[in-house]
Amino acid sequence: MSAVKSDIQAFWKALYDSLYEDVDRGLTREALLGSIDDLEDMFRLRRHLAVVEMPLAELAGKKVLEIGPGAGGHSALFARHGAEMTAVDLTLARARATEAKFRLMEAESCHALQGDAEGLPFADGTFDIVYSNGVLHHTADTERAIAEVHRVLKPGGRAVILLYCKSSWHYWINMFLPIGLAQGKAFGDRDWLGKATEWGGRNKQTVANPITRCYTRAGIERLFAAFDGLTARKGEFYWYLVPKLGRLYRKYQIKKYGTHPGGVLVYGEPWPMQSPLEKTLGEWMGFAWFISARKPGDGR
Repeated sequence: MSAVKSDIQAFWKALYDSLYEDVDRGLTREALLGSIDDLEDMFRLRRHLAVVEMPLAELAGKKVLEIGPGAGGHSALFARHGAEMTAVDLTLARARATEAKFRLMEAESCHALQGDAEGLPFADGTFDIVYSNGVLHHTADTERAIAEVHRVLKPGGRAVILLYCKSSWHYWINMFLPIGLAQGKAFGDRDWLGKATEWGGRNKQTVANPITRCYTRAGIERLFAAFDGLTARKGEFYWYLVPKLGRLYRKYQIKKYGTHPGGVLVYGEPWPMQSPLEKTLGEWMGFAWFISARKPGDGR
């Protein structure tokens, strides 16, 4: 394994420990099923990829691959809707956490394993849907990973992918201006954005995130040039991410709008609910591209 891949593993293992270890420890079947219901409700409030681009009502019996399942919350949601899930993560702790949730759910047709998005251990045309939520922009070769998504999809199969958006408030105002430009991080370090993003949870950060990429709409179109029916919409805008002032806003936000328990399974804590303005702004300048595309063929 390359040094870059080892660094990626080390960071995402550390983040798993910080965010999820306490949540997963002692998790029961009853608590998990309740958390999955909360998660779906939260995603519907946010119009998230996992419930808009992902056809939950059509998942029963479908072979679905999730690349980078985190602690397994999204995969568990899809399994709850009858998908035959396979989850692959470069970080063993995350694959194990996802497998443990499948076993708690008694989802016998669902499995998680350690694997690399740039060299998926599956035959061509294996899956009806490949899903990945905010993962493939962190791998060493995103283009190769997208090519692997295309390869393992059946003809007519669907890719449902979240990638970060460069033409967004978060990239230019929260990250590039105060960190990339004012601190000079963008000059001389092509991976400065990775080092400035992603940490959370209860532990102090001791390792850096090696890679984070963001894409314009033109960049998305190039990445998915081999696919048909490409759609990409923006979402996910939060005032609390504004440097320094955001901390004050977060306290106001939680007091004004409350939190949602659906965040526990995927973020390790309740999600601070967005204001109506934030939801609207997300459609114009959000940090997420919610992407859907179809592999050419007649297997629709």
